[in-house]
Amino acid sequence: MSSAEPNPEPTTPLQWAVRWHAVVLAALLFGSVPLVHLVWHGLLGHDEPLLRTRSQLPAPTATAASVADGSWMLAKERQLREDSPIVWWLRGQWNELRYHAGAPRSTQVHFGKNEWWFIAPSVDPDRAAFERARPQRLQFLRDVRTLVEQAGAKLFVTIEPDKARVYPDKCYADGQLPPGKRDAYAAILADFAAAGIPTADLAAAMAAARAADPNAELYFRRDTHWRPQGALVGGQAAAAALEAVYGPLLGPRRAIELGNVTKIRLLGDLPANVGFLTLEVADPSVGGMRTLPLSQLGDRLAEVREYYSIRERTAAGTVALDGKDPNAEILVIGTSFSEENGANALSLALGRPVRTVIVRGAEGLKPLRAALDELRAGTKAKVVVWEMVERGFFADAWLRPEALR
Repeated sequence: MSSAEPNPEPTTPLQWAVRWHAVVLAALLFGSVPLVHLVWHGLLGHDEPLLRTRSQLPAPTATAASVADGSWMLAKERQLREDSPIVWWLRGQWNELRYHAGAPRSTQVHFGKNEWWFIAPSVDPDRAAFERARPQRLQFLRDVRTLVEQAGAKLFVTIEPDKARVYPDKCYADGQLPPGKRDAYAAILADFAAAGIPTADLAAAMAAARAADPNAELYFRRDTHWRPQGALVGGQAAAAALEAVYGPLLGPRRAIELGNVTKIRLLGDLPANVGFLTLEVADPSVGGMRTLPLSQLGDRLAEVREYYSIRERTAAGTVALDGKDPNAEILVIGTSFSEENGANALSLALGRPVRTVIVRGAEGLKPLRAALDELRAGTKAKVVVWEMVERGFFADAWLRPEALR
């Protein structure tokens, strides 16, 4: 005779409430992404996303082939997911929770010592890929040099060293550059020398500045760019090297001096890339978009930025220099480092006005293409200063350089 099985315990009201709340929460989370887009884009007719964030992707172009093979649908799903404020909020909360717990994780950011952060691709670059691309890179550099010379000017290049190179003691566990990073900057300079293009060794200038003052902060702790002091060190080194090569081509130095300084407390590009609770907002004071922190953690990670203006003293009075002088002898084709006081620091060190064409991107190829029409038509500038960043040479654009178009 078998014994009767015990009756199961009845479900309590509290257990039912927990289960149903979990079901409702899951349904809301799964349905929130399409619901937000249906209301915001469908019913209200907005083209722009509800919130502007760093993780957003451009809308994919639908073609017959991409629709047929399903790739357009997958790309569209990713774009809509990244546009969702619900996804943004959940991801931001999770990333900040991990950071508070001492276990941050990011594919884009390397977390160094004492909250010194670094862009991940710059920490240990792929030297093998860099070496494989060398023949195409050298040909591209020679083509650019020829283009500038045919425009009636001379080409000079500055390569801004990565923050990881300037602060290895803050970046690496042992404080030493790894083998793949150690001589990468020298290899880049050697390529320009092989292409017949003069450069300045800004890495050596930064190392000397740190040796003179080990506590000097030449770069921001939580941003990829240099501080004003770093821009000044780079500008002085670049100006000295440029004048040593092309000084006889330039007119006499002029009375250029520092003007006003604007101070703004901003969140750097690295916290935004980690995926914390931040938004991208238009800000005319910085000439574009800036990252706005939306949490106490983001606000604490912000740093004060100083932007220095320059001016020229003339017999008729003081004239502000804004990088737009059409008669400037020096044309700077620059990256965001030029925006971060770089162009003004170079002008101040040279004692001459500069004109700028600036487009963000470490590779320095976008501003070059933006200046192509002028270079092909002939330029008034006597010297073209082309600015790039060390890590840009390990990006796809330089590993597979395309012909100038």
